Amino acid sequence: MLAHVKKYDIYLPLQYNNGEWIEDAKFEQTRSELFERFGGLTYIMREFPLRGIWGQDSQVYQDFIVIYTVIDFSSSEETTHFFVEYKEILKFRFEQEEILITVQDMGIF
Repeated sequence: MLAHVKKYDIYLPLQYNNGEWIEDAKFEQTRSELFERFGGLTYIMREFPLRGIWGQDSQVYQDFIVIYTVIDFSSSEETTHFFVEYKEILKFRFEQEEILITVQDMGIF
């Protein structure tokens, strides 16, 4: 039977804006919080980061990033509110002006 779920991808930088590497403890805390909230998560290991490039106001930025993915089996509005608040926590924790979080409606068997 097909279940309707929401998949959330959280894009986290590996470096602060000054180029210094972000401490492992911040990633461990984030993984722990997401695991506790959703009962599981999938993530890209820091040793195999993705490379991101983006632009703003004619400035080009390049980042090393990892993506944390969680699936919400309840697909509830409560989860939407959770991520609105959690994004602010992550921006503070990782000292970023922005953290990208995407959501997709999906079906799983």
